This record gives sequence, C-alpha cells and structure tokens, in this order.
Amino acid sequence: MASPTKKSKVRRAMNKAGAGKKRKNKTRIHGSTPPSLPLNMPNAHEKAIAAASKKA
Repeated sequence: MASPTKKSKVRRAMNKAGAGKKRKNKTRIHGSTPPSLPLNMPNAHEKAIAAASKKA
C-alpha cells in the first residue's frame, strides 16, 4: 500500500488537473466575459450627451 504522503500528493495532482479542466470547459461554454457586462450598451456619458442633444 502507498504511503499517506504519496496518496495525498497524487490526490492533490488529480484535483489540480480536474480544477483546470473544469475551468477551461466553463470558459469554452460560457466565454471569458462576465455575463453582466453590457458590451453593446452605450456608457452613461454617451447617454447623457444623446439626451442633451435630443432636448436642444
């Protein structure tokens, strides 16, 4: 039977590999950009300029 140290080293390596695989799969499926980031929305300054030009 393997020593406890060897077991924990192997388990740690397996966990690292699994974590990396999970992270990469999640990135492939969901993308790397946070879903709450509205990339196609104008920012507040642009909105303010647009609103001011509509009033005038």
